[in-house]
Amino acid sequence: MIAIFEKNVLLSALIPAMYTVSGKNTMPSIEGVHLTCTGDNRCMIQSYDLEKGMRTYIDCDVEEEGVCIINAQKLLQIIKAMPEGAIKISVDSSYKTIIESGMSHFDIKALPGNDFPTLPELTGERGFSIPQHLFRKFVNRILFAIGQNDARPVFNGAYFQIKGNKITIVSCDGNRLAYCEKEADIVNKNRDGSEVNLKFIIPGKTLLEILKMVKDTEDEIEIRMLSRRYIIFKIGTFVFFSKTIDSDYIDYTRILPTSHNLSIELNAGELRSALERSSLIVEDRLAGSIRSYVKFTIDECLSVSTTSANGNVYDEISINKEYGDDIVIGFNCKFLLDVFKVCDDVKTKMSFKNQLTGVLIEPEVVDGEKYMYFVMPIKMNN
Repeated sequence: MIAIFEKNVLLSALIPAMYTVSGKNTMPSIEGVHLTCTGDNRCMIQSYDLEKGMRTYIDCDVEEEGVCIINAQKLLQIIKAMPEGAIKISVDSSYKTIIESGMSHFDIKALPGNDFPTLPELTGERGFSIPQHLFRKFVNRILFAIGQNDARPVFNGAYFQIKGNKITIVSCDGNRLAYCEKEADIVNKNRDGSEVNLKFIIPGKTLLEILKMVKDTEDEIEIRMLSRRYIIFKIGTFVFFSKTIDSDYIDYTRILPTSHNLSIELNAGELRSALERSSLIVEDRLAGSIRSYVKFTIDECLSVSTTSANGNVYDEISINKEYGDDIVIGFNCKFLLDVFKVCDDVKTKMSFKNQLTGVLIEPEVVDGEKYMYFVMPIKMNN
């Protein structure tokens, strides 16, 4: 294989490819990028860590067709270090690989292309597309509540339901739940023309990689179901695919309380600022136990206080009490702060049932976007 690439064009494909390169040192082939140079002066670049993968095509000057695998990390470092301009990659029959540009010359070893694992067929009968800026916004609003390596697989992903023009996304890690709902500009991509009606769970690790690729633009991201086990994302010239979490999601409607004994309204930005101040004092977990918490005292106003070995802090926030009795309740400061970091500075309702049930947080609906968050409380010492 002999091909000449423009440095910036090659980097534009290699950097996203790194998102799906294995770093577990288990198989040399999945630690590399798979290059296929063809007679139409294009190179197909693929990477696959057996859970998620990526494929894209770039233009190049192909002098000799061929297929090979080159260690992804090494190749990226070499290309970044090369001078600007054309870069020639030559791979001979023994897979000796020469990478050269100007007077710079690298000699490394490649692997046979057929060592690369077989990728799933990247087509799907059912799918939809949505503007990238909306997808990015919705996912960022629920990402914090996805579990990290939880023993319960469904908690490690976000649940998507798309029906017609309505999209619903839910995440839950056992302590917090995040919910997003909107009638959006969804384009039906079902090949048979039937109404979009899809449900799937995308792993949080996959969503983190997708967010690196989507932009705050009107350009579309196309999402297709390959099967119950795989999902495909098309973003510009890139095709990204991943395994889904093949399980039924929790009945989140049973988690969200439907009746409350106290409801207040406040500005989300004011509470966020108070929680940020509390976070400077509050202690996190120590030896498996929570050392301190943020305490809410609700009467005519909302008092936010924290006492720990680091000191203490106290804030008062104006509220509009819609109904209910006074309450004193404790929360993990980080859990609440994560919610208010993704809330706009709008009027926000907080509804409480008792000290053990937690709080339902509902920012004001803007542009038809409905968000709900539920955070479990902490049992206080007094």
